[in-house]
This record gives sequence, structure tokens and C-alpha cells, in this order.
Amino acid sequence: MTDIGITMTGLFGLVITSSIIIAIPGPSIMLFISQVMMDGKGHALRGVLGNAIGMVIIALLLSIGLGSLISESEVALLLLRTTGGIALFFIGLQYIKKSIPASKDKPSHKKRPLLTGIIVSVTNPKSFIMFGTIVPGFLSQKVENPTAVLLFYSLIPILLGLFIDYLWVSVAHSLRNRALSESKNIRRISIIGGMLIIITGIILIYESASTFFHIFYF
Repeated sequence: MTDIGITMTGLFGLVITSSIIIAIPGPSIMLFISQVMMDGKGHALRGVLGNAIGMVIIALLLSIGLGSLISESEVALLLLRTTGGIALFFIGLQYIKKSIPASKDKPSHKKRPLLTGIIVSVTNPKSFIMFGTIVPGFLSQKVENPTAVLLFYSLIPILLGLFIDYLWVSVAHSLRNRALSESKNIRRISIIGGMLIIITGIILIYESASTFFHIFYF
């Protein structure tokens, strides 16, 4: 299994990291919560599907482009892993420092929830960071077909996104106009998640630095 660039460590690490990043309220989740509060669960679930379609589009574009680059340069993978770690670090800081806007400030987008979900996904910086730096960061150093492995790994955040977004919509529906409508509760979730993201980023940077020194100095 390792010879094609897929490892259990990489899969497990990607599942954990993706789950943390996706679960923390951001533009997409705030949109879904807003849709639940304004228009109901069914409307929000169409937005979730649109968000997943947008993630597939970005994953395909980035996997094909990055796969060819990684296959030609071992340093490129190291740089991507380091960039992913740095991106995670600053994403975590942003979640800790900034308050998440209350859902009532978001437009309801009543007419086209599917299209709205796609637009929010493809314009969300988190999507590009996920598939452009974080997913490649969990590739094995001796990957033979990086494009295929990137496409396979990209399925993890996409499927997790569908599941976690569905959970958010279900919880928001059951607690309508109560706990999740209060910004201070979302703020607490953001702080905890931000700290976990920072730790993940530091670990990724450390592992990349260790590999770099091993390649060039030993």
C-alpha cells in the first residue's frame, strides 16, 4: 500500500485535520445555519449539496495540476507541506481572534440554494487551502502517481464535508433560534477548534522541516 503513496498514517492524519477544519463554523456553515433559520432544513441541505459540488470542482482542478508538479520535484511536496502547515497555523489564529458573524447578518438566498452553495464553496479560501496545501501535505514522500493519490485523498474532505455539514444543519434545525443562534456559543467552538488547527499546523511544519534537513544535510 505504501509504494503507491497511500499510508494509514496519512489517511488518519487527513481525516482528523479535515474534520477539525470543516467542523468549525466558517462561510459555508454560517450559510447553512442561516438557511435553516430562515427557510428550513430542506433548503439548507440543497446548499450543502451545492457546497460539495464546489469542493469537487476545486479538488479536480488542483489535484491534476499539483500531481504533475509533485511527480517531478520532491522539494515541491516539501514546500506544499510547509505551506499547508503555515496556512493551518494562521487559520487557527484567525478563528481565535475573530468573532464569527451572527447568522442573522447572512442573506437567506431563498431562490437558488444549490447554486449559492457552489458559489460559497468555490470562493471560500478554506477550500483552496484544503485541496491545494493540506491534502498534498499528507502524501507519502515516495508517491508514484501523485495525481491519482491526490484525487483519492480529496474524497476524504469532500465526504466528511457532506457528513459534518449535514450534522450542523440537523443540529441547527433541532435547536432553531436557540443555542446555535447565539454568537457566543459559536465563538467558543471557534476558539477550541482554532487551537486544534494551530497544533496540527505546527506538527506539519515540524515534520516538513525534519524531512528537509534529512534530505539536504544527511
